[in-house]
Amino acid sequence: MIVIDAASPVPPFEQLRAQLARQIQDRTLAVGTRLPTIRNLAADLGLAINTVGRAYREL
Repeated sequence: MIVIDAASPVPPFEQLRAQLARQIQDRTLAVGTRLPTIRNLAADLGLAINTVGRAYREL
């Protein structure tokens, strides 16, 4: 589960990147699991497509 805190001083793309990286490191996101498409994740989280795209690129 990804949660973006709009009141946080940390940019949304960094919050997303860090949470995904943590899930990968903790193995709660299994190896080989496909991430949602940028468009779907952006819609689910209420973020701009470019924000999710940047988080994915920085992973």
